Amino acid sequence: MKLIGPVGLPSLNVCSSCSKLFLLSLRPSHTKTTTQAHNFGTLINKLRQAELSLPLSAARLPLPYKAQRSGCLNGIQSTNSSKISLFNSCSQMFSTEQGMQNQNPPKKKSSTQSKKSPISWKTLLIVAGIGGAFAIGMHMVKKEKEEEIKKTRTRQMGKALLGGDWTLTDHHGNRRSSTDFRGQWILIYFGFTNCPDICPEEIEKIVRVINQTDKDKDLPNIQPIVITVDPERDTPDALKEYCAEFSPRLLGFTGTVEEITAATRAYRVYFSAGPKDEDNDYIVDHSIISYLVSPEGEFVDYFGQNKTSQEIFNSIKLHISTYYIAEKKRK
Repeated sequence: MKLIGPVGLPSLNVCSSCSKLFLLSLRPSHTKTTTQAHNFGTLINKLRQAELSLPLSAARLPLPYKAQRSGCLNGIQSTNSSKISLFNSCSQMFSTEQGMQNQNPPKKKSSTQSKKSPISWKTLLIVAGIGGAFAIGMHMVKKEKEEEIKKTRTRQMGKALLGGDWTLTDHHGNRRSSTDFRGQWILIYFGFTNCPDICPEEIEKIVRVINQTDKDKDLPNIQPIVITVDPERDTPDALKEYCAEFSPRLLGFTGTVEEITAATRAYRVYFSAGPKDEDNDYIVDHSIISYLVSPEGEFVDYFGQNKTSQEIFNSIKLHISTYYIAEKKRK
């Protein structure tokens, strides 16, 4: 089937075998003005428009190359010996210099040209810096809050109200003050030499703890101290004899009633002398507690009668380790 295109457009022929379009001939007027009037895109568009105007029955189904070529050559009904397929005609025409002079080849992107990322490294570094500063700030705020909670708990437990300075006489007869033990850990127990059973048991427990800490190379020496709650009968000599029965490390202190009262009040120790019998003997009721004091003279912890020597040792070791870790951080 032959299709006559508009003026300036080549005549078209439809292959009876494969429904392909072919050029029959180029009109003289067209060949003279092709390179001037039409570029590659214009001619292709017109050819496509002509192809789309065919009836639906002339479907352009793909066939193998050999079948397409043989069918097209056999199906062309024209006396013109130069009939060729539309594809080959277009290829020959547009491969010439005149057919391609108005076609602008697409510009290839340079291999060095790359797409810019919407987020630069500088932006990432700034964001990372802000995030790091925020994390550090949050950590510091959290740490300060934990310290404040710890201090609040300490005040609620009454630790800040326990402890204080005192001045007494040791069992050697020397006047000494609590400030003399600065830089040293001390373990204080309040008792008296005429105590029948509880005081000896508690002092023996303290001595076991001290012996255990002395064997531990990671722990400093702890000074065990006994402060009497019976200053009327517990003289320096009585305390010296009493302490020697338990350990040469044990140091006893006595003083006037007023001095003993001031020391017991500092540590919230209760004591009360009972009624005297015919032999002028009496029992002193008192709190059964030992107190751990830091090298700064501050109260750290207390241990009641229900604590074993091993439990006391473990607690003391933990407190001392925590204390020195905190000291290193402060430095």
